[in-house]
Amino acid sequence: MHILDQATGNVGKPVVTALADAGYTVTAASRTEGKKFPDPIIPAVVDYSSFDALVDLFQGQDAVVEAFPPNAAYMQPTIVEACLKAGTVKHIITPDFAGDTFSPHIAELPLYVPKVEAQKQLEEKTKGTTLSWTAIITGGWYDWAIPLGYYWINPQTNTIIVYGSGDQRNSMCGVCTAAKAVCDVLADPAKFKNRPVYVAEHTISMNQLIPILEELRPGWNIVKVDLDAFHAEAKRLWEEDTEKGVETRLLTPAYNMLGTYGIFEENNRYNADFERLVEPGSGYQKSLDEFKEGLKALVGAK
Repeated sequence: MHILDQATGNVGKPVVTALADAGYTVTAASRTEGKKFPDPIIPAVVDYSSFDALVDLFQGQDAVVEAFPPNAAYMQPTIVEACLKAGTVKHIITPDFAGDTFSPHIAELPLYVPKVEAQKQLEEKTKGTTLSWTAIITGGWYDWAIPLGYYWINPQTNTIIVYGSGDQRNSMCGVCTAAKAVCDVLADPAKFKNRPVYVAEHTISMNQLIPILEELRPGWNIVKVDLDAFHAEAKRLWEEDTEKGVETRLLTPAYNMLGTYGIFEENNRYNADFERLVEPGSGYQKSLDEFKEGLKALVGAK
């Protein structure tokens, strides 16, 4: 099977490696020259806005993994039409890999709107065709984020941030497990046809995490944040960016804050706790002992 992956970001890199290791013929597409990939991954440079260029790229491919950021979601109609025109693509994995874009309330958080719109366009354009899709919902990539200080556990500053009550459980995933999910879907696309697949290693609250972290590395500074005030500030910043004409919102303060609010909203309105939906029999979920062992390395515990 030939797989095409838009593959230079935080999602794409581990996915192309996992697919190649699983024996797939992988073409790793990017928009810029000079990206290096280990053999046997095939590099390709393409203008994603060019329909003809995408058709040429997709010809001979069996599947396409969309690993681009939300600010590129506007390209979805062109990509889907090019897949259909190429004639060989049978399955698309959509650019989700984060919060639950299938939650009925998720569009209340404007950072998710581009993905929601892209999904609508995908379903409309594939209706009545042989092209199918799967969305992989992973929650936060905690093993990537914690060492960089992007998570609510920051080993660099020895700080733990608790938003609101701290009792809100959220589902999270490791990078390798997310990549494994891509391989699982492509190994049996009919099983996962035209639906979301939920992937989580752990579902846990900050109040449950704090004693674990204190055991691993004592002396954390606990910072408590009023969630309502935090949400109000996030909305204010988003509106301010809109007025300024900000186009690339990924990782702006407003983007990060609204994403954080979506995870810690007190009533699970945005389905941050999706433990009940994790694919049965998948083996994605790990034990508490495995979680502790992984955290030990992530926070630099001795």
